[in-house]
Amino acid sequence: MRIAAYIPRRRFLVAIAALAGMFAVLAELLPWWVLVPLAVVVASAYASRESIWVRDRYERVLESIRKVHGDAIGELTHVRPGDVDAAVYKALKEIATELERKNFQLVEKNIQLLSIKEIGLTLVSSLDESKVVDAVINFLSKGLGYRELFVGIFHADVEAFNLYVFRDTPEGHVHSQLHVGLNDLDGLLRKSVQMHQSVLIRDPEMHPVGSPAGAPLFRDSTMSSYLIVPLVKSGATQGCETRENCVLHMTQVKREAVSIEHGFRCAACDRIPVLGVVGVTDGFKAASLSRVDLVSVETLAVQLSTMLENNRLFAELQQEESFRDNVINSMMNGLITVDERGRVLFANALAEEITGFNQAELRQLRAQDLFADSLTSTGENPIIRTVRTGRRGYQQEAWLIKKDGGKDPVVLNTMLLLDERKEPQGALAVFSDITRQKRMEEQITHLDKLAALGRLSSSIAHEIRNPLTGIAAGIQYLQRAGQVADSQRDNIEFILEEVKRIDRLIGDLMSVVRVSDLIYQETTLEDLIDSSIASMADLAKRKAVTVTTDFPAEPRTIVVDADRMTQVIINLLKNAIEASPADSSVTVALSFSHKASDVVFDAVGDFAIIRVRDNGLGLTEEDRQRVFEPFFSKKTGGTGLGLYVTHSIIERHGGYIAVDSEYGVGTTFAVYLPVKQVHHGDSREIGHPVSG
Repeated sequence: MRIAAYIPRRRFLVAIAALAGMFAVLAELLPWWVLVPLAVVVASAYASRESIWVRDRYERVLESIRKVHGDAIGELTHVRPGDVDAAVYKALKEIATELERKNFQLVEKNIQLLSIKEIGLTLVSSLDESKVVDAVINFLSKGLGYRELFVGIFHADVEAFNLYVFRDTPEGHVHSQLHVGLNDLDGLLRKSVQMHQSVLIRDPEMHPVGSPAGAPLFRDSTMSSYLIVPLVKSGATQGCETRENCVLHMTQVKREAVSIEHGFRCAACDRIPVLGVVGVTDGFKAASLSRVDLVSVETLAVQLSTMLENNRLFAELQQEESFRDNVINSMMNGLITVDERGRVLFANALAEEITGFNQAELRQLRAQDLFADSLTSTGENPIIRTVRTGRRGYQQEAWLIKKDGGKDPVVLNTMLLLDERKEPQGALAVFSDITRQKRMEEQITHLDKLAALGRLSSSIAHEIRNPLTGIAAGIQYLQRAGQVADSQRDNIEFILEEVKRIDRLIGDLMSVVRVSDLIYQETTLEDLIDSSIASMADLAKRKAVTVTTDFPAEPRTIVVDADRMTQVIINLLKNAIEASPADSSVTVALSFSHKASDVVFDAVGDFAIIRVRDNGLGLTEEDRQRVFEPFFSKKTGGTGLGLYVTHSIIERHGGYIAVDSEYGVGTTFAVYLPVKQVHHGDSREIGHPVSG
């Protein structure tokens, strides 16, 4: 009946019913002595057939289990049907046990992989050494279960390790940090680092770890074994992997021989191919360390070395990029790069400052939008010419088109940019703003012209004054002698008045040539401007012109010759009022700048700026160029010496005057005066500083 227990119930009942029906029919046909043996034979045949069927069925089941289990369960040819279920039960139990063990291993490996991932993310996202070390210690202590360990990070610039020691003692977690020079390492720690060789030691007393700081790394440790794994650079980053004497490709025996002469350094490149070191012990842990622990830590060390190398390469790349950016942005010239179509790719800080565009705005522009060969932009763009021809351009004078629409003269150098295949990929332009230089040249030329005219005028005036004096004396003699007819007396008076006018003109001219000392004293320009406006009040009233002022909130004192500066302001005010139409206004504005510069003496400093602006007809470009020349005047009856004298006074103060005029709109004269006394000629200071 044992077989019946392994036959499916329906199959068993169907077989019994079939046999019973068959034997009932045979009982009617056959005698009993024939029926009984026949029944025994049929029953035996059925039992044998069912036994084979049951065995085949369980063999298929066990074969399936064997495939899943992966191990041989045993021979099934001699297993009786009643023993097969025991074998199946045993196999299923082994599978369950193995699956549970594998599940724990998968969970453990998953934790380790997550920890390694965390270390990698820390290394990628942070250059902070302490954060990297904390991630490694957490992995070794929590992921792998080590309770006593150290991690060392090597710094090649100082040839020293930062050693971070961690101990999970019964009293709690203990952290410490040591700074150890490379040559201060001893024991197996020194040998492991120097030989680039991992070590697993099971006798710490005979082979101690070392005392890098003069004391054991793990005081009162319970360790019975420890291992040390150095973190070594790859040949690619060391840079000497192709040389035969590279220490990274030597055998252990040869490495030991080379280390006697070269120490920790590579014989090929004289660099130290060490990134750090990791060590763990079995302290405060039940089981001693084994080869499995060594493989686990070495696996971590390989990953950590790669991460540290990448991290340091990234840090070096950042430093190089930062250094490059600092160099480019510290240049005394503007720098712009364009692609083959002339579109701007990059501009340094000075280029942004000169053009007025920011980086994002510049990248929307083309070279044609920034540079022109001439003021009329009729010639070929110099940068595009370099892209087209491939020829460099040296010291080309061009015009820079600024954000505000203005055009400034620049000196431009251009060259072709090539990629790694030496194919053109654009052009580089280095330029410097020569506006000040051009203005300086213009000012110096103008000053030379004024000086020459002054010398010529003084010579002519000197030569004219002598005969003019004789003419005046002769006419006066004729008057006293009564030799002038009454009908000619008015003409004689007119001649004498014209002689006096010419004499005054010559006197004004000579006063410019033979100037007296400037008398410097502290004053406020606001007071000088207010007094000058008061002096011109009658003229402004007659012309129906309003004079307005624009002063800073807080007055500042300035060291000037007050009388001479009053003369300058009155002269500029008089010209502005006379040039303005009725019912208009003249504005006098005062400001201070720390960045203004004297183009004549090239002294950048603290300047006061007086601007006198009118709404008159303005000056043509030709008149603007001649406005400071002696005897040049557009006014009826003007002598043309007012602005010439004004220019001379301002120049002697160490300042300069500029004129900005648009014909049909108006004119602005800007006077730049150094706040502090500047000695560019004879001067003397009188009085005492005025407070408040």
